[in-house]
Amino acid sequence: MRELDIDALAARLTVIESIALIPRVTSTHDLARTIVAECLENELPPPAAALVALEQSAGRGRGARSWSSPANGGIYSTTIHSLPATELSLYPLHMGNVVATFLRQEYGIEAGLKWPNDILVGGRKIAGVLLEARTQEGTSHLLISIGINVVALSDERAANATSIADEAGRREPLLGQAIAAFLEFLDQRLARAHVAASILPLWRDLAVHGDGDRVTSIIGDRAINGLWRGIDDNGHALIESNGEIVAVSAGDVIIQ
Repeated sequence: MRELDIDALAARLTVIESIALIPRVTSTHDLARTIVAECLENELPPPAAALVALEQSAGRGRGARSWSSPANGGIYSTTIHSLPATELSLYPLHMGNVVATFLRQEYGIEAGLKWPNDILVGGRKIAGVLLEARTQEGTSHLLISIGINVVALSDERAANATSIADEAGRREPLLGQAIAAFLEFLDQRLARAHVAASILPLWRDLAVHGDGDRVTSIIGDRAINGLWRGIDDNGHALIESNGEIVAVSAGDVIIQ
């Protein structure tokens, strides 16, 4: 990929110390999980590394769902990032903010957030976030997996999804340039001090939900139907159901 110089890119980053560009892998998330597990088992610090694949045969989304990852079709990445365990709770919202802001600033795309961190444009999904952490002695070793559709989508996918090329209103971006821009943006955000007080207001500004919207929250095999009432200070979704406010800490929200 001529437009992507991995060594030059890595030299510009401050938090991410190394980048692995992989032609094809089952899942960058699964590979990063193996790396972290082996490091911890051998009492070694996990690397501050970004794994980027050009194709995934079994890309993963939240809730054990798959993430479509055709060859040279998008950004398929997992970044290993260690941080104090006390900062972990708002990271699902924080990473949603990062991706949506990247799309807005870099490509002028009006990306919004569906709780907790699905990134939508006009009701169609353009990007997703999957987080997983191993916590040991007060430090969380976080896997930040992010998928962003870059090239124009085929007709069968376009009904429920969209891409940078489909939304940016200009010539399709080169994938290598998109990967470099994203990793630089992510690195800048990881380098900033974690300020919980700024995460919640930004997420609320970017949310696609409106107060009183009818939603359903799926938690395992349980469904909570009700009205959207925002998020609390812990980032939990607030749903008014049968006259009571239910705080949902994990799961999915479906907009009706």
